[in-house]
Amino acid sequence: MNMEKNDDEVPSERPVSPSTPAPGISEPLVVPGDVPAFPCIIHLTSDGGVYRGRVANLAGIEAVGNSERELLGKIVPLFKQTVAEFHQRGESIPWVKPVPEPENGECKRFIPVHL
Repeated sequence: MNMEKNDDEVPSERPVSPSTPAPGISEPLVVPGDVPAFPCIIHLTSDGGVYRGRVANLAGIEAVGNSERELLGKIVPLFKQTVAEFHQRGESIPWVKPVPEPENGECKRFIPVHL
């Protein structure tokens, strides 16, 4: 049995910064200043030209769009706003662990989001 952890799937409580190696990367992420980045894992589906998506690693964030691009343009800012609020208050982000696999008919998108 392979017990290897996929770091893309399990977000940590700490943001990726120039002094913190990114998950799965041995060298620190080169980012000007100390800009935190957080993993946004989106499961999406389309039906009849309507795209529906939900953030799989942070509960309660969903959006609908007429294209994948429109959907992502709506859901990523919601994720960013939610994570920024937790981060600014110094609270732990309530990540969904383990991150569920996409349901039947869904595909997965991974987007690193900088605050």
